[in-house]
Amino acid sequence: MTTNGLNSSFMFAPEEDAGIAEKTVNLAPWIVIIVDDEPSIHQITEIALGQFTFAERPLEFLHAYTGKEAREIISSRNDISLVLLDVVMETDDAGLQTVNYIRNELNNHNIRIILRTGQPGQAPELEVIEKYDINGYNEKTELTANKLHSVLYTALRSYRDIIALDKHRHGLEKVIDATASILEKNSIKEFAQGALEQLAAILYLEEDMVLVEYDALMATRSKQDINILASLTSDMDKNHDSDLNFLNTNFERESSNFATHSLVTDKDQVVFTNKYGDKRLVLSIKGRTVISDIDYSLIELFCKNVAIALENIELYEEVSDTQKDIIYSVCELAESRSQETGNHVRRVAMYSKVMAEKYGLEHDQCEELFFASPLHDVGKVAIPDNILNKPGPLDKGEWEIMKTHAEVGYNSLAHLKKPIFQAGATIAGEHHENWDGSGYPKGLSGENIHIYGRITAVADVFDALMSKRCYKPAWDQATVNSFILEQKGIKFEPKLVDIFIEHYQEFVDIFEAYKDPE
Repeated sequence: MTTNGLNSSFMFAPEEDAGIAEKTVNLAPWIVIIVDDEPSIHQITEIALGQFTFAERPLEFLHAYTGKEAREIISSRNDISLVLLDVVMETDDAGLQTVNYIRNELNNHNIRIILRTGQPGQAPELEVIEKYDINGYNEKTELTANKLHSVLYTALRSYRDIIALDKHRHGLEKVIDATASILEKNSIKEFAQGALEQLAAILYLEEDMVLVEYDALMATRSKQDINILASLTSDMDKNHDSDLNFLNTNFERESSNFATHSLVTDKDQVVFTNKYGDKRLVLSIKGRTVISDIDYSLIELFCKNVAIALENIELYEEVSDTQKDIIYSVCELAESRSQETGNHVRRVAMYSKVMAEKYGLEHDQCEELFFASPLHDVGKVAIPDNILNKPGPLDKGEWEIMKTHAEVGYNSLAHLKKPIFQAGATIAGEHHENWDGSGYPKGLSGENIHIYGRITAVADVFDALMSKRCYKPAWDQATVNSFILEQKGIKFEPKLVDIFIEHYQEFVDIFEAYKDPE
């Protein structure tokens, strides 16, 4: 195996000076609660387990002397690994009631439960194991120090692996959720976070490895920018930035090499970089135990595949952004024919998004409306200039021609299969329909008008009234508000009018920020 990072995917950091002592790590203890009404049992148990460690972590004991007290303690904490539980305490079945409470009321199936009884006849072993979700049953007389050590070792190993699997499942759920909405805003970061959690859970599932004792960072780097996609830290109470300082140091050093991919290891830390497109994916994981050679291969394979996924997502987003740019260009062209600026379509998009959010539409619907609403007047490209720019009222014949822009806009977009164009077709065809059915081109009314059309109608009218047009001067704000309020239940959906009146200042702020040049 070569140590040249340019010719191999593996590269090892320099050995530490032999005179430098290895840093010791104080690991969090396993929390064990002793539940027994005999104080001597608490004392004997602590003495017998005083030097016990599992996976280099010691024990910390909690004490309860009744089932009721145990239930109160267990319900208030989520870090208890094991319960050493007496069966008979304040009642003959106090211990079994506590088991039922933990499993069925708290719905906690991770904590390990070992029953200990001095009166086995009160709770026959076979019956208890079949009926209750317990992990061990022992008579107190048979619990020698060696037996107690063996019981705890088995129980804590089981608890550790259950937590690992739970974390793996949580990471997998994030990956699946992100995949289902991979084209939504922030989906790349959601995907990366889930993938990183899943990888960490897999790496620390091996026997005798210490779980939840790692820090990790996934990021991309171009020649100019660094973008952190996902991060994990072993102590959620620490300051997030300080936790990742050591990762950033390695990240800066290793990600500056754009020549090839490399895997740099140093005892309990690994930094992997892999080029995709004109960027690099960088993954840094620092654990509390030595990472095995098998894990190196897993990390390398993982990073290569994540890099491919990220490249595909970014390529799709580039295509999507290009599509949106084309939409704005076409809309600006249509508006320019009617002597209006492209700022009109941008303002309508912003008004529409604000109103959609206040109305309660889903995030993806608000985004879709934002990008589709500029297409509302695309059909005006078919209207003759002498009608489109007439400096005065249209006569009956001219008005009939003007009204065709809604249907022309719908027909020009309806055959396109992309969702954003389908939404644009709906908006173009319905933004002149009225709530009371008096609009055009189809005379739709009420909720038969798509919500996108209803929202864009308010946004379009507000902006048109606020702006100077060839056929009218700009209206003042009070007059605009009065007109929209008068049209409540006639031209506009009442709920949308209420939203506009309550938040009209937001609309005015958008208008002022993107005002047409004089």
